[in-house]
Amino acid sequence: MLWTHGTTEGDKTMSIFGKTFSADAVRDLIRSRKEAQAAEERAYEAAQRAEREKLKASFQEREVQPEALDRIAALVAKQVERGEKQALVLQFPSDWLPDQGRAVTNHDPDWHRNLEGFPKRAYAYFEKELAPRGFQLRAEILDWPGGMPGDVGFVLTWKRPDED
Repeated sequence: MLWTHGTTEGDKTMSIFGKTFSADAVRDLIRSRKEAQAAEERAYEAAQRAEREKLKASFQEREVQPEALDRIAALVAKQVERGEKQALVLQFPSDWLPDQGRAVTNHDPDWHRNLEGFPKRAYAYFEKELAPRGFQLRAEILDWPGGMPGDVGFVLTWKRPDED
């Protein structure tokens, strides 16, 4: 036999060669391969979902670090050097928000009331440390993959209301 080709399905081996060579055997082999590929894709997607859930849990459990003010100041300094009047200080998937980003998308002035976990703590940090220093914070949807809200960005600004 020049070609040996078979797949294991349970305990039996499917082969399209020899006495079992037929159009039905070929169709069975194709079906078996498609099922195996679909099973691999499902397993891969399940693993990806599990990893994403771990990342989300880790993100939600984070705390604002003691050096946050210094890090934000350094980021702002870099943006000022570039002539910018804003800096992206936090980015995360909109589906990690309880409302999947609807309040942000709809420019709800109370968007921050829907926050949970780390984003809520980050906003509280802004209110306590940065707002009294004259900074503003807005949330926006940064991208729209497939027409759906993607990542949310917390954008820190320092321009005066009368500036463009």
